[in-house]
Amino acid sequence: MKKIITKSLSILGFTIPIFGCGGLDMYGTPSATYEVKGKVCDTDGNPIKGIKIALQDDATDPNPYEIAESQSLENGDYKIRNTTFPRSKLYLSVEDIDGAANGGEFEEQTIELDFSKVEAKGDKDAWYEGTKSLEKQIVMQEKSDEAQE
Repeated sequence: MKKIITKSLSILGFTIPIFGCGGLDMYGTPSATYEVKGKVCDTDGNPIKGIKIALQDDATDPNPYEIAESQSLENGDYKIRNTTFPRSKLYLSVEDIDGAANGGEFEEQTIELDFSKVEAKGDKDAWYEGTKSLEKQIVMQEKSDEAQE
């Protein structure tokens, strides 16, 4: 009986390092960095500052999860960058949050971003897919007189 136990333990002793925690197991969550940048302007091409741009995971959800947010600068430029679970589509929610202070009142909009054909760049590993970047120019429509009331 003692021989059986000794042989069993010696077999287990050799197999645990091979199949156990020998580097074959990986833990973590897949992720990718998404970067969106561009310029916000009116229909005449003038830059608009103070426009809230939020990167969201779902446009159909009445309370979508905002992955990241930013505001357009004086020259209309904006940039959003965040690392999250990999997906092929994200959405930009665009909102005029300061009313007429930025030169007018503008309509809210949601813009679909398709990352499925964007090649990831930079360092990658088993869980991290790299950085996917898009450039998106945003043209804001002024609110109609009816919508402002």
